[in-house]
Amino acid sequence: MSGRAVAVVALLVVGAISSPARAAAPTTAVRTVSPVGGSGQLQAGYTVIRRLGHATCQTGSFMTGVADRCSTPRTHHSVLDPCWPTATAETLVCQAKPWRHKVVQVHASGPVSDRPGNHQQSLPWGMRLGGKVHCLLDPGSVRRLNGHQLLFHCTHHRDVFGPLRHATSHWKAHVYDSHARTRSGYRSLGWHAVRVAWYGAQVTPPPSPSPSPSPILTDTASPTPSP
Repeated sequence: MSGRAVAVVALLVVGAISSPARAAAPTTAVRTVSPVGGSGQLQAGYTVIRRLGHATCQTGSFMTGVADRCSTPRTHHSVLDPCWPTATAETLVCQAKPWRHKVVQVHASGPVSDRPGNHQQSLPWGMRLGGKVHCLLDPGSVRRLNGHQLLFHCTHHRDVFGPLRHATSHWKAHVYDSHARTRSGYRSLGWHAVRVAWYGAQVTPPPSPSPSPSPILTDTASPTPSP
C-alpha cells in the first residue's frame, strides 16, 4: 500500500472515532425554581428590587401553572407572574425570569383567590440555548408559522416555534430569526440544543402560626349554700 493510501485510511479511522463525540448532544439540565424556601423565607441570593401594595392575587400562574399571579394599580394592565407566598400573611414575591434572582414584593389587599384547575405548566417557564440565548414562555400567543405555534420569545431576536423535542434527555428547539427580511418576518435557524430548562416550583403555603394553648378553666364561684 502506498503512503498516500495509508494516510487516507488513517484519516478515515480518526474520523470514525471522533465523529460520535462531535455528534453527541449536550444533556438538558432541568431545574425547578422558587424564590421562596420551605419556611416561607426569601431564598439566599434573591433581591427585592421593588415593593408594591394593594395587590389582587389568584392561583394558577400562566407561566408555571403551580404558582400564583398578581396585579396592582401601579402595574396597570400587566400581570406579575409567577408569584409565591411568603411566611408573612398576604405577602408574595414575584419573579419575572427564572434565570434572574431579582423579585418584586407585593402585599395583597385580600386573600389569594382560588382558581380551579391549578396544575403544572407542561412547557418550561424559560430555557437557555447555548451560552447566551435565553427564552421566556409566551403562554398566550396565537401566532403560528407553518402550522406551528409560537412558544417562546428569546433574546438576540430569536423565537421558538413548537413543538419541542424533549422525548429524550437531549432537548431541542426549532429557532427562528424574528428580524428576517422575509414575507413572514421569520427565517428558520434550525434545531438548537436546549442547555437548561426551568420550571416553577410548587407553591408552599405559608406556615400557620402555632395556636395558643387553651386556658385551663377553673370554677372560682362560691358554692351555693344548701337550703
